[in-house]
Amino acid sequence: MLKKTMLFLGILLMASAFAHAEEKCSLSGQITFSGHETIYISIYTLEEFANLKKSLPSPPFLQKITPNPEQIKAGRVSFTFSGVPKGTYCIVTFQDVDNNGKLTCDTWGQIEEPLCFYKEPADLGLGTPNWHNVKFDVVSDITGIIMKLD
Repeated sequence: MLKKTMLFLGILLMASAFAHAEEKCSLSGQITFSGHETIYISIYTLEEFANLKKSLPSPPFLQKITPNPEQIKAGRVSFTFSGVPKGTYCIVTFQDVDNNGKLTCDTWGQIEEPLCFYKEPADLGLGTPNWHNVKFDVVSDITGIIMKLD
């Protein structure tokens, strides 16, 4: 009886581990752009979004893409984030025109580089949209995301 109970608990534990592992998703799509500068694409949580203008998320939620000549000519690069836990996020991409490795803002905090949000509001205006306008839930894989920097 003890062996059966231990076997059952072992199977239950393994099934739980597999179920937990399946809670990861992938996000993929393309970024359209003009120019030749490095492109950063990031996945932000609510906490990280509060520091959007100050810091970038850490990998694996950040990708630095240096377009090759073929991609520059096409004006398009692909991206994929794998292993994203289910949750609520925002995707942000920007073109690092001044090549400083961060999102550049002027002295008043206005963003000075091409910037795009997935689920971007129709009128971004001069500022950064609030979290509630750009957040989305990741409950399964999302493909075909289009981010337009041009």
